[in-house]
Amino acid sequence: MSALESSLNQWIAQYGYHAVPFAVLSDPAGVPWAWIFLMLLAEEAGKNVPLMLFYGFGVLMAFDHLLYWIGALGGSRLVNRVCANRPKWAQNFEAARDTIHRHGALSIIFGRYLPFVGRWMGLGAGLAKLNYAKFSIYDAIGSGLSAFGFGLVAHFVGRKTIEHPQFYNVVVILMVGLTLAGVAGIAISWWRGRKTVSS
Repeated sequence: MSALESSLNQWIAQYGYHAVPFAVLSDPAGVPWAWIFLMLLAEEAGKNVPLMLFYGFGVLMAFDHLLYWIGALGGSRLVNRVCANRPKWAQNFEAARDTIHRHGALSIIFGRYLPFVGRWMGLGAGLAKLNYAKFSIYDAIGSGLSAFGFGLVAHFVGRKTIEHPQFYNVVVILMVGLTLAGVAGIAISWWRGRKTVSS
């Protein structure tokens, strides 16, 4: 954790406000820890916190929409090509599409917090051909929750919390617990999807 803090201090010193894209897009754990730490350190670094919050929101939205259009315009051909070579995978892709259509709002708003796959949620929505207007609304809610929700909480918690001797232990326990819960959720969802397909 202290390595993450020193990396973020370097990012702020080197890139200033442009450390925001690195922080909001770099975290594979699902929960945006790099963003949380950046917002903990922002005021002390002399940065305009509201500007950083809106910048983070804009970066998340832009990235998700870019992935949506990549999935919608070119993804189907790639999926069809993969499924032609691996017919068993076609069932998995179809199950994923069905899940996005059935649970559109939840998968777009909260799917971003799944470990490893959450960052690519826009691509999945594009591949599933989710209605673009719906995607935009759900994505704005999810991006707002990530940027403003986590960012404001981190900002108000402040620097003093980082200096508490047990802070890093609590963060590590939270990271491991939330990551394991996300992986378990993915595994259960995959298992249920496989059961449904085989029935």
